[in-house]
Amino acid sequence: MLIALVLIAVPLFTFETEKVFQGKNLQQWVKELDSDPEVARKIVIISALGMFDLQALPVLEKLALNSDQEIRTKSISTLQQMGKTAVPTLAKLSTTGPKGVRLLALTAIAGLGEDAVVALPKLCILTEHFDKDTKIRALAALGNLGTQGYPALPFLVNAFRSPERNIAELALRSMVQVCGWGNNQPAGDLIEAAMKLAPAKGEPGVFVLAKFLKDTDAEVRIIAAKLLGEMGAKAIKAMPALQSALQDKNEKVIDAAFDAILKIKP
Repeated sequence: MLIALVLIAVPLFTFETEKVFQGKNLQQWVKELDSDPEVARKIVIISALGMFDLQALPVLEKLALNSDQEIRTKSISTLQQMGKTAVPTLAKLSTTGPKGVRLLALTAIAGLGEDAVVALPKLCILTEHFDKDTKIRALAALGNLGTQGYPALPFLVNAFRSPERNIAELALRSMVQVCGWGNNQPAGDLIEAAMKLAPAKGEPGVFVLAKFLKDTDAEVRIIAAKLLGEMGAKAIKAMPALQSALQDKNEKVIDAAFDAILKIKP
């Protein structure tokens, strides 16, 4: 009886088995990679690294910056195949890597669609990049996020105003995608129509409208303030932005911001 009680009291431990692919663990694959085999063999090894999930990310990130274009391309392709797990790494490469790597990473992010939503903040920043190719791929990637990309609306609107036709057209297409309009694009002012979707988005919508309070177009700022006011207490997190809008140079913006503040916090 005593023996039985002792056995019951002993905690049960589970041991995680080290991941192995084709008979080798991650360290063994990396060791073979470091032995400097031919490029063709390196490509095979890089594919194998994708089987090790999070553990392989630092290695693949480093390989994505390799001087050999084939190795860079394969590394980023492997990261894309890893899906959500690799999105933060791809987002990092899209902002810190040289142009070739940046473009490859953005293409990979775009290919992941809604699964790449965690890259949204960096994609927004890249819509204002000095390099046109980078802007184009960032805009395309934001559109591919579908309605998950709605928080990027202020950045898409800025791009939509671009004097460069291809940038403006792509921004419009992405705006339609993040608004979820599909083939039912509304008539009239598309920017206003897109903004009117914000109240239904909850907190992300509040931040979108707060961002629009600093838009270059006074009419857009007025609409943003009015929509926030209509949300009432739900727009409480926009109060700092609305208070800043009280210093606006346009009297109508000031009036709209003041009215919104009263409705949000009477």
